[in-house]
Amino acid sequence: MLPSNLKLRATANSLFIRLFASFLIVVVILVSFNYFSLTFSKNKVRDEIINYNTSNLKSTTDNYEKEFELIKNQLLNLYFNENVQLMYFNGSTINYEIAAKTMQDIRQITMNSLLYLDNLILYYRKPSLVLDKNSMTSDRTFFNKFYSSKEYPLAFWQAQFQNSTNFRVYAPSNFYDIPFKNDYNSLGQAFPVLVKNNWSQDFYMAAFLNMQKMFRAFHLSINDNFFILDADGKQLFTSSTDEKLGAPPTYDYSKVYTKKDNYYYFYCKGAVSGLIYVNVIPDAFIASQVKLNVSLVSLLIVTLGISIMASLLFSFGFNQPIRRMVASFKQYNPLIPVQSRINEFNQLGSQIKLIHEDLSRKNSQLQSFAYMSSVKKIRSNLEMDFIDRPYVIVIFELTYKKRSQDQTRVEQNWSYNKKELIDFEFKKQYPESVTFQIESTRILSFAFMEETDYPALKDLLFQMKQIFDLNKEEVYVTMAVSSFYSSAAQMTEAYDEALHLSKRRCLNDETQIIDCYQALDLVTMFLTQQQEHEFAINLQAGNETETLQIVNRFLAQMNKRAVTSLQFYHFADEIIHKTLKTLTALQADYTHLGDQARLREQIIDCHTYEQLASYLVEFLTSALELVKRKKEESDPITAFAMEYLENNYSGDITLELVADKLNISSGYLSTYFKDKTGINFIDYLNNLRIRKAKEMLLQPGSRIQDVARKAGYQNMNSFNRMFKKFSGVTPSEFRKQAVSFHIS
Repeated sequence: MLPSNLKLRATANSLFIRLFASFLIVVVILVSFNYFSLTFSKNKVRDEIINYNTSNLKSTTDNYEKEFELIKNQLLNLYFNENVQLMYFNGSTINYEIAAKTMQDIRQITMNSLLYLDNLILYYRKPSLVLDKNSMTSDRTFFNKFYSSKEYPLAFWQAQFQNSTNFRVYAPSNFYDIPFKNDYNSLGQAFPVLVKNNWSQDFYMAAFLNMQKMFRAFHLSINDNFFILDADGKQLFTSSTDEKLGAPPTYDYSKVYTKKDNYYYFYCKGAVSGLIYVNVIPDAFIASQVKLNVSLVSLLIVTLGISIMASLLFSFGFNQPIRRMVASFKQYNPLIPVQSRINEFNQLGSQIKLIHEDLSRKNSQLQSFAYMSSVKKIRSNLEMDFIDRPYVIVIFELTYKKRSQDQTRVEQNWSYNKKELIDFEFKKQYPESVTFQIESTRILSFAFMEETDYPALKDLLFQMKQIFDLNKEEVYVTMAVSSFYSSAAQMTEAYDEALHLSKRRCLNDETQIIDCYQALDLVTMFLTQQQEHEFAINLQAGNETETLQIVNRFLAQMNKRAVTSLQFYHFADEIIHKTLKTLTALQADYTHLGDQARLREQIIDCHTYEQLASYLVEFLTSALELVKRKKEESDPITAFAMEYLENNYSGDITLELVADKLNISSGYLSTYFKDKTGINFIDYLNNLRIRKAKEMLLQPGSRIQDVARKAGYQNMNSFNRMFKKFSGVTPSEFRKQAVSFHIS
């Protein structure tokens, strides 16, 4: 009896019986569920569709009302804008400078795409003035020509000053620009929204909201049968193209929807604007959804029979090869312990797991070596299991903020963890992907995909960016994505492209994703010959303000044009090289600043624009202090020459004149002055005169001709040429820039 029970239990635990029983259980559950669903779904489906459309309309209403509330708050905030208040309190007097600033404020608001604004106006009754984003003109000209509407003539806008309502949404209208008689340029259809302040009766604002943009952004239904009514039920807007659909029935506040003819009308009233929003759903659509469930009844019985037959065939077909595999394994190891309730899986699992783990580990290592050899063109006997499909290469460049010998082991752990994370995330989405560490701070991934899957890859990289940013205080990552390639012979080309893209990183400490589609063109910026000369002159003269101004201005231009971090580092390296060269020529001891190799490492440790700019300012300040100290060393000849030039720069000064006063030859003075100061005598004199001229040009009422004469130039051409040589601009351009900077 006992052997029979054991045999019966073994049969019950066989894969075939368990597979077939599992399929039958699933089939029975599904059939029962469908039968229950079909029995009770008809009314449920109708209710769900109604609830869905009610919820959709509420979301649409909330979106519209939030937009109106946002416009209201924006315009009320604009009331307290300093420029708006100054315009109002000036009365009939127009301050054009304030008006220009006010128009700029209006433009900034209308440029916000989330406000859906076509225009925004400020209407001052005194002096009948209208300001919008493009113009400042009289109310008659604006409403008759620039923003004309049949529904809203000039008289309508003038009457709003007597209207006590401080916020109201009016019916949309078509607005036109009429530059000439009978020449109408459509400005589109817009919602006029009026906002007033009860304390400012002679001034109000009006916003013009773009109807179509709001409809496309806020309407969530699957059809376009949408209406907007005012509080009295008057139709303000409709998007419907259904000619059979008439005006919505009267809004019943006690009902969420109303059924009329063959349509369901869903209503929702806005809390801010008081408008009534209506969404219309054809009854045929709701009926079709219910009939769809009824139609499943006819398929249920057929599906049941097919499911049972398919379960039997699939279980038999799956069980036979498993039985043959188990028989094959038993020839080598018949004593396999059973740990699961399914005999065959226990026997297969313990054997396959050991084999798979060993082969997987070895194959993964060999595959990584094979790919690395192919990328770097290293001859190898390893065979690469390359998948003949389109692929991209993604380089992950790790940059560590803290650099020290003690940090080496930490960086190795970081790199390993990052590599494992990248490999895990890529294999989830691209099982054939290969990831390996090619350098100490560089990880490489091959992702095999079709070009249509590229957006999914970008989404994956953005998700990984969020993970990397959790540790951005320690390390940040540059992710460079190559173009699509399809051949193993192109691996080196793909790697070189991704490596080239990684060098387009901007100077910041954020994780960046760079690909061939969005990578900015490389912008190469160098100091012009004139700027280099101006920098050298001011550096040699010890002019701290002018020297730092040149460097900071050029850094700001580089930052504005979004040049790469390598371009920033190259510029900083050039500045340091020129500075050290000048200090060497002056025989100044700058050993405490460090050699150029050490300084170059400090440049690389600057991970943001602000850090690099601060570092260069600190370095140049220290270097210029050395220059000043060198110049202040006791030297009677250069001291006399500099003092004489400072006191007599406006006169006719020559090298021979100063040499005579020192009772030495002009050639000796020229050589001696250049050796001690690092700058030619005549360059020092012209630089001094131009600095004095700049000071005089900033004085109110000064004339350029008088400044030139006082600075020691009797010829205007010579003055203009020298001024541009040492300043980069002409005297008149310098004055304009100074005035513009003062105003801003």
